[in-house]
Amino acid sequence: MVRKLKKYGVKYVLAGAFPVQFYGRERLSRDIDVLVSLDGREAANLFELLKSDRYAVLYPLKHEQEIDSPSDLMRLGLLKVKDKETRSTVDIILRPTEVGFKFGGEPEERTRTVILDGEQILIPSPEDYLIMKLKSRRPGTHDFEDIISTLSTQFSHLDWAYLQRRAEEEKLTGLLNHYKEAVERKMRKAETR
Repeated sequence: MVRKLKKYGVKYVLAGAFPVQFYGRERLSRDIDVLVSLDGREAANLFELLKSDRYAVLYPLKHEQEIDSPSDLMRLGLLKVKDKETRSTVDIILRPTEVGFKFGGEPEERTRTVILDGEQILIPSPEDYLIMKLKSRRPGTHDFEDIISTLSTQFSHLDWAYLQRRAEEEKLTGLLNHYKEAVERKMRKAETR
């Protein structure tokens, strides 16, 4: 999917469980989450990509929303796509600002490149990953563990001024401070042992 997004000129960042493997802990997921930038040209390119025989749109269901044109993509927030070749599922987040990521700004500039199977893949910075996890945390998921493990592992490497500024922009300052204090308590306990 990343190769295809690059080929079709669609800006992307991998999110969900993928970045935590680089920032906090090993974790598997049933799907891959990809945030994409959708201006008019990128929507047209993504539409062309999805029309190929390789992908099947699982969500939205056809009776709920037909995707007949690039403008249909612009109205959606999420696509769930199955790669028929790899049999993997990809959640394509079409409105990244709703999960705390902004293309065309500092979060995009701060993305990191990792290598997977010889392919360069973009992931958010650890600070932006934390913002995304804090903003979209869902009950009954691994979001809590992803936040704690990333904070614990990256604590001394984080750009705290940037992270606090982003938290303020997203109205997450109280939540970030709550998690930060919990990790600091955990670290103090570990030091006294």
